[in-house]
Amino acid sequence: MSPEISNIFRKFIESTSVRGVSRILKSSNRVLRVLWVLAVVYCAAMLVYQLSRIVNQYLRYEFSTVTKEDIWSNTVRQSINKQGI
Repeated sequence: MSPEISNIFRKFIESTSVRGVSRILKSSNRVLRVLWVLAVVYCAAMLVYQLSRIVNQYLRYEFSTVTKEDIWSNTVRQSINKQGI
């Protein structure tokens, strides 16, 4: 990676407001730094996975139609409604 891209990437990590990302550089322990990288990558992967599932579910547009056969004629229903008034 070129030094210019590395500096831009470092500035982004230092100044971003995303929780945990800045701790990648601030951490003095190498093990903690690796754990922070894994945590951030895992969270980003889960975000992409959940977003893709939601979009796929929306695009499938699953719906169900319930139909009922009406055994009463309109005149009978209207007469029942008028008697109830």
